[in-house]
Amino acid sequence: MTNEQKEEVEVMSKHDFYFETPLYEVITLDGLENTTFHGDVDAYSVKNSSDTTYSISMEEIDCWDDWNDTRTSKVRAGFYLISLSCKRKNNEVLRFVIFKNRVIVMKIGQYPSLADLQFAELGKKYDKVLPAEDLKNLKKAIGLVSHGAGAGSFVYLRRIFENLIFETYTNNVTGMKVSEADFKKQRMMDKVETIKAFLPSQLVEMKGVYSILSKGAHELTEEECLRYFAPIKLSIELILDQKTEVAKKVQKDAMVKKQLQQIQQEIATSKEDEN
Repeated sequence: MTNEQKEEVEVMSKHDFYFETPLYEVITLDGLENTTFHGDVDAYSVKNSSDTTYSISMEEIDCWDDWNDTRTSKVRAGFYLISLSCKRKNNEVLRFVIFKNRVIVMKIGQYPSLADLQFAELGKKYDKVLPAEDLKNLKKAIGLVSHGAGAGSFVYLRRIFENLIFETYTNNVTGMKVSEADFKKQRMMDKVETIKAFLPSQLVEMKGVYSILSKGAHELTEEECLRYFAPIKLSIELILDQKTEVAKKVQKDAMVKKQLQQIQQEIATSKEDEN
């Protein structure tokens, strides 16, 4: 592989490998971050209900020498146990079993499960900005994809994404030039274009995802659904993160307004007492 070809390989971060990737998904070693199997990784701790840093360690379970075609070099291939230990509290260890050779790697087991790792974080981050039914559907989608059920998981993600897009439209309808009836008829890409001023800029740039959403899960293969799960989930999180920031700003504005009113009242009362 040439240097130019290597640059074209999309590299998966170590965080995405451990906390976003389902079991049995085959990943090329060239497509992984160089420090995936050592060093540290930042992530949310379910046990401690807070963000933390994990140290990564790897040990062999059952491995053998894997020679190249010319038998001039070898690597250790086989099954490995990877442990992620919480560095802040020293009270949590996550475990992953992987298969790795000189070309590919895949997770074949983990504890806690992918769904367990993500459920608590989702509830903590989004229970105030995502309706209970959509939060339940998001957890269902993650549970399904963690077991390799791409089509089933995609149905739930698509439903949540459509709800959020329509909610964004209705919350800003006074500034729209498209009627609700016409908006509902638009393809997903066109809907995003219509309301792009009210969406995260990163999401607007993810146009390839919307063409898949427009097709619908019934037109996609199981493999396509699994492949598009991560970017669609990310697009949902981008909208929710923006909603969270807006909610925090509203809360902060209300708090400042209340405090200023109290100060003004105290000043007015003080002047009355002086008189």
